[in-house]
Amino acid sequence: MGEFVELVVITGKEKKVRRVRRGVPLLQALAGASVKIDLPCGGQGICGGCRVLLKGEVPPPTPEEERFFSSQMLAQGWRLACQASLQGDTKVYLPGRESLSDTQPGPVDKREEESPVGAAVDLGTTTLVLTLVDLESGRRLVTVAGLNPQTAVGADLITRIQHALSKEDRGRLQEMLISGINILIEEAAAKGGVAPEQIRKVSAVGNPVMHHLFLGLPVASLGRTPFTPVNKEPYLTEGAKTGLAVHPRAEVYLAPLLGGFVGGDAAAALYASGLTARPGKGLLIDLGTNGEIILTGGGEIWAASTAAGPAFEGQGITWGMRAASGAITGIKILRNEWHLETLGGVTPLGITGSGLIALVAALLSAGLITPEGRLKGPEEIPDLPKAIRERLRTGENGQEVLIDRESGVTINQKDIRLLQLAKGAVRAAVDSLLEEAGVDPEELEVILLAGAFGTGLDPAALLRIGLLPRVPAVQIKFLGNAALEGAVQALRLEARRELERLAGKVRHISLGNRENYQDTFVASLLFPDNTSGDF
Repeated sequence: MGEFVELVVITGKEKKVRRVRRGVPLLQALAGASVKIDLPCGGQGICGGCRVLLKGEVPPPTPEEERFFSSQMLAQGWRLACQASLQGDTKVYLPGRESLSDTQPGPVDKREEESPVGAAVDLGTTTLVLTLVDLESGRRLVTVAGLNPQTAVGADLITRIQHALSKEDRGRLQEMLISGINILIEEAAAKGGVAPEQIRKVSAVGNPVMHHLFLGLPVASLGRTPFTPVNKEPYLTEGAKTGLAVHPRAEVYLAPLLGGFVGGDAAAALYASGLTARPGKGLLIDLGTNGEIILTGGGEIWAASTAAGPAFEGQGITWGMRAASGAITGIKILRNEWHLETLGGVTPLGITGSGLIALVAALLSAGLITPEGRLKGPEEIPDLPKAIRERLRTGENGQEVLIDRESGVTINQKDIRLLQLAKGAVRAAVDSLLEEAGVDPEELEVILLAGAFGTGLDPAALLRIGLLPRVPAVQIKFLGNAALEGAVQALRLEARRELERLAGKVRHISLGNRENYQDTFVASLLFPDNTSGDF
């Protein structure tokens, strides 16, 4: 047995080959090859964010890896980069990566060295997104995104509140968040060809928990009714006081909160959407881990939030991933043939939130899922075509469907349940808000969808799973990340003033105080029946 082994690192576009010492940790070997791996939890093996696919001499799984992967996935070679070591010649496939290089500096010859730059940040529960803007020209330089490091503590807001009750623990979560933002700042600065010190303005938007943890404010009041923020007003401070890797005198602005769990991200999305300028009644739904719903009409604005969970952002599901190369975003079943849509048009590596919605909608239409959300077995559908029957099987999480034969990507009962809970939470919030405002769904003239998934999702898929009230599909519009767009606009003083004016008009509705909310939620868990007029 030789002292050295061959390491081959592969993405969709590049390959890098290195000889490394046998037994070296995979992370160390990748670092030596100048390949950067995201480590949201700092390489402790508790978040699952550094998954890689190994071929060749694959090391035995660690207990941490057995927690994150099914036995089938482990057998295929899925491992955590922070846990694996190289025992022999190994090929490493990096899901969602198009390039092996770390950060690519952009051209700087056309930019003044001290040209002021602004940073707009969407403080998502699951995902952090940052855009750099040239403050003189308004040109957007680069947008980067990464997993919120706090997901290592808990996927949902309530769990994070429970982990931030003491000043010491709150400080730890604040450090995790600031560290995650600084990683994005460094990446964006390198790609945009600027220095972090050129960032003279920062505009950050987020839900109340993320807002409070960013500022180091107590969060206990957000964990009990009536879920009152310590401070909901717009906040202005300096870069040096935040720990951000920006100019120490940079102006750091946080958008106002709307109440409860409806935050500055919703206020920013409302401003960016232009919904209040539209005639008639309209809905704005920001689909994320913390779902936020805003209803406008007759000069009034109502807002509510709901705990949707991370499924819409591709997290928590067996083959979930963020929107990156190889992520499944859609599906068409034509004459029993499955045609998958992936980002980059490459072999599927996982499923995004929009992909999960499209897949479940297709399986519902194919009669493979009951209205209650149960995935049927092949014995329940005698006339099922052979091409589809071969995709149905039983796995560790119960009944599952093989989505892609080459990569082994599946969707199982657990994944469907997670989507049910997410869509049920959002639908119940929408119905409750409409009822509170005395608005019939038929009165809605437009439904604007913002959030993690982009503009490619078919509105019919959202209607098919019952996430939205039954409206004509043409009335459903996708905005992309409206919260981030609002944050970009809020780098300008006049935009801040209008955003704050709109925020002051919002009437926050606490859904938990509604007498029939639980019944509404349970009813919303059901998928529409093909033949029913419900939903």
